[in-house]
Amino acid sequence: MGQRANLLIVRNRSYELYYSHWCANTLPRDLFWGPEYAVEFIELQTRVDESGWLNDIWAEGGAVLDLDIKKLLIFGGENIRFDIPLRNLYIQLMQKTWAGWEIEWAYGGIADLASYVGYPKEKVLTVGDSDLKGICLAPPEEKDWVETVASVRFSANEMLIFPLGGGVEEYLLHGPEMVDKIDKAYGYQKLNLSEWKKDFPLGGFHLDIPQKRLEFWHADVISDLFRQLQSKWPGWNINEKFSDYNAQLQSTQGLLEFQAVNEQQLLEELTVHLLNESSNPLNALLYLAEKLREEGKEVEISPHALSFNNKPLTKELKEEILAFALKGLSS
Repeated sequence: MGQRANLLIVRNRSYELYYSHWCANTLPRDLFWGPEYAVEFIELQTRVDESGWLNDIWAEGGAVLDLDIKKLLIFGGENIRFDIPLRNLYIQLMQKTWAGWEIEWAYGGIADLASYVGYPKEKVLTVGDSDLKGICLAPPEEKDWVETVASVRFSANEMLIFPLGGGVEEYLLHGPEMVDKIDKAYGYQKLNLSEWKKDFPLGGFHLDIPQKRLEFWHADVISDLFRQLQSKWPGWNINEKFSDYNAQLQSTQGLLEFQAVNEQQLLEELTVHLLNESSNPLNALLYLAEKLREEGKEVEISPHALSFNNKPLTKELKEEILAFALKGLSS
């Protein structure tokens, strides 16, 4: 059990590394309230040396707070991590509570954090593609299972759009072999994703076969994918658009439509999330351990898992800060 995160504070061109066993899922909420509160929160966590770096499997969240140049690099959360319109609005709000700071999402996860402070990112990368499954651009069995949208230009006069399950990396890491196995029967000349599902997709990619051009975007953290694709697609022009899904709209020239973004609905969702009080995860952990012991099982709990350090702001203060941010957003 756990939602592990590395948190870093940069001061005078050097960094302090911290570890939290529990905050990855709540990190966007924990750090939202401004740099003063964020520094206090990070310093409550466990200070570690370089052996405390997580890798791209275990790091579910993280942040670098650079006091020298006023920059915050962050990833984590639950809905915010996977919903691009929601995250875009969250960052807009955060710009109000972190006035004068540059806020940046770490699309490469822990590798981005390591690179930022000069720690070799190779030491935190474990990504491999040995478990790739067979490639097929068939739609999932249920429309609501669509997570990725692919668009493929075969010639100047032919382009098809494919709604897919799974993430972009599951397709792109196959390299040009994927192009050879495209069954056009699965493609659509036009596609409105709102007719398939309510939630926004997790990613997409556009292939221009005549121009040998590949561009892709993604909501979730994917470490080192761009470098891997450069070796997988020799001779192709590869462009990572990060969360810029509008790039695919431009490439499909109106033939692809995403779900409409309801900003008011997203603001209501963010308000609930930000004002929510985090429960103590140790209660559930200790309860589970006790039940297992009653069944005669031997239970050993990591000391890291027994550390939950959080100094929550009062509800009144959070409401005041959030109201300030919302007012700034509307002005």
